[in-house]
Amino acid sequence: MQDRLKLRDVRAVFRLIGEVRELGADPTRWRQHMVRQLRKLMGAAVVVSSEVHLRQPDAANASTEGLMRIIDVGWGCDGSDDDRVWEIRGDSLARPEAYMLALLPGAAQSDAEAPAPMKPTTPLREGKRFIFSQYPLPHLGAVDQLGVHQQMESEPFTPAQQRLIRLFHVELGRLWRRDALRIARDPAKQLAPRLAQTLAALQAGASEKQISHQLGISPHTVHNYVKALHQRLGVSSRGELLAKTHQTESFLPKLSVDRKV
Repeated sequence: MQDRLKLRDVRAVFRLIGEVRELGADPTRWRQHMVRQLRKLMGAAVVVSSEVHLRQPDAANASTEGLMRIIDVGWGCDGSDDDRVWEIRGDSLARPEAYMLALLPGAAQSDAEAPAPMKPTTPLREGKRFIFSQYPLPHLGAVDQLGVHQQMESEPFTPAQQRLIRLFHVELGRLWRRDALRIARDPAKQLAPRLAQTLAALQAGASEKQISHQLGISPHTVHNYVKALHQRLGVSSRGELLAKTHQTESFLPKLSVDRKV
């Protein structure tokens, strides 16, 4: 029956999740691989995968009430030219509902650079020629979106294929949720930008004088940053600081929010 998932397809979904996990250090790798493989698995014409961030617009440019700055970052694959992929990198003013998103209470008070709290309005939209899935990433102030398109002359998507896409997206989301828990347990995460830069320089072996030169700030300011790191992480020496913030390679899929958006 067309509404029953086939075991081989479910296995293929979890196999792809494993591949994404192994490629997870670089979003330009895992997303490209994912859209190619999903297109083949679904027999689809186009697969598009991106994360969407909302920001408050610049007051000088916002002429219409209700508009938000919408940052859309990801990859798409259309199967032409040996699974050609293209990068999605949009930054425009639009209404959140145009992206099937809704602002949460308190969003109007966010500053221009802070993520605007939001939620997906359509977790799954099912159609014969189009499947659209959204997964919330509240710890990053983003929503991941996955769209699968079919050509008019091809066989339409079945109910089982619609469920398969949602299964894949939810399982992928579990990896991000696990990453969110890991970040919450790590006091070195989500530091203020200057503290993060100072910590990175210390981890690279730089002295406070060298950090002062690298960042273009006074040695006194750098020393205060180091003291703030000690207090934040509950340590009393540089050795303790470096031991507590030792970096281990993560195999979880990273989002483009880790790059500059």
